[in-house]
Amino acid sequence: MKTSIRLTAAFCGVAFIGCAAAQQNSPWTVRLGAANVSFSTKADVQVNGATVPGANAKASSNTTLGLEIAYDISRDWTGRFLIGVPPTTTLTGTGALAGTGTLGKAKYGPAVLSATWNMVDAGPVRPYIGAGLNYTIVFSSQDGFISNLDVKSAFGAVAEIGATVPLDGGWSITLDARKIFLKTKANGTLPAMGGAAAHADLRLDPLVVFASVGKAF
Repeated sequence: MKTSIRLTAAFCGVAFIGCAAAQQNSPWTVRLGAANVSFSTKADVQVNGATVPGANAKASSNTTLGLEIAYDISRDWTGRFLIGVPPTTTLTGTGALAGTGTLGKAKYGPAVLSATWNMVDAGPVRPYIGAGLNYTIVFSSQDGFISNLDVKSAFGAVAEIGATVPLDGGWSITLDARKIFLKTKANGTLPAMGGAAAHADLRLDPLVVFASVGKAF
């Protein structure tokens, strides 16, 4: 009986250690934190097919709640998927459009799929670099100076750099930046010009800075 009890206790101990190690070494991590989106906007504007010289626009920055799901493909490589609560950016006329005020607003949701290379896989700070693909979904547009505003969803390439600080119990703190190279189009009409057709080729090129707390599971 004593031998049986010892064997059972030993088996349970090994199983517990195995489960704890499996949890500690889990390839999955979920991160939650603040994502700041700032745009580097350039617009080529046309009215009734004619280019408007000096016309430009800017898009306001946003801070929203971000969620990342990461998977360690190997010791060196990690796959990441980042989404966020859809914020709303305000498009404002600049240059020749400076007097028009708010051109319109767009509610959008950037989704970034990337792969990163872990430059250091041990130590208190673990930097990484990577690249990926973004799809920015425009959920809705609101009119301003431009009526019937329609901003298109679009794909873009992504460059990424960041660092993770591991903590006890599978927790971690991460700070990274994703530069998205994004072009899109916007269409609408101008009531102030008798309903003239307006079109803009927009380069948005947002920088997404994500500060988060993560937990491996």
